[in-house]
Amino acid sequence: MDSLSPLAIVFYCVILILAYAVRGSTGFGAVTIPLLAWILPLKIIVPMVTLLGVLSSAAILRTSLRHVNWRAMWRPMPLTLVGILVGLWLFEALDARTLARALAVFLLVYGAYTLWSLGRPATPPRVPHAMMLPTTAVTAGFVGTLFGAMAGPIYAVYLDQLKLGKDGFRATVAAMLFCLGLARGTGYFAIGAYDRDVMIAFAVALPMMLIGVALGNFIHTNLNPTAFRRLVAAVLMASGIPLLFR
Repeated sequence: MDSLSPLAIVFYCVILILAYAVRGSTGFGAVTIPLLAWILPLKIIVPMVTLLGVLSSAAILRTSLRHVNWRAMWRPMPLTLVGILVGLWLFEALDARTLARALAVFLLVYGAYTLWSLGRPATPPRVPHAMMLPTTAVTAGFVGTLFGAMAGPIYAVYLDQLKLGKDGFRATVAAMLFCLGLARGTGYFAIGAYDRDVMIAFAVALPMMLIGVALGNFIHTNLNPTAFRRLVAAVLMASGIPLLFR
């Protein structure tokens, strides 16, 4: 953070407010890390966003806890821990450039698939629950540990299969990300990821996150899901391209 220009600090604050407005609206978000990776290394952003994710999920659950589908939330958690362990090993082993390029590929593929699926009139084939649950759990733990908030869309695919209502979906995915964030945060602490740079970035980001979540809670009732998904998909793809050349 010490080396950022005034313009970069403004960008940092604006992105955090907008990203957590998205999270406050839907219960999850995916744009924070790829956009902040333009100005900060992933080794700083991912642990910092993990702390913010735990607090923002707690803020959402403060008023939405009664809507959580507890059975849907707890079933993936044991296998998610397996994915977290693999992700922590890679997070410690890989350098920041490799992580950034891996994230770029993931964003481009996921964003392209989302846009393609929105243009399809037919309902996508449902994945058997016996396959969906373990695949989602391990992948969410792995991707979430490497790329922070990117676990949200993966959990969203799993919950979409369960056809939860809007309030139940938002509360349940927030609860899942809260538990995932606690587990990841413990792992990052164990490998010494929370250094001075991470904590400075967190201190600056915390008030921006609180503003964003408050804004997201306000617009939640008027959210247009289809338009929102198109916007997120486009931002994901646009964010992934510069990361390929970091």
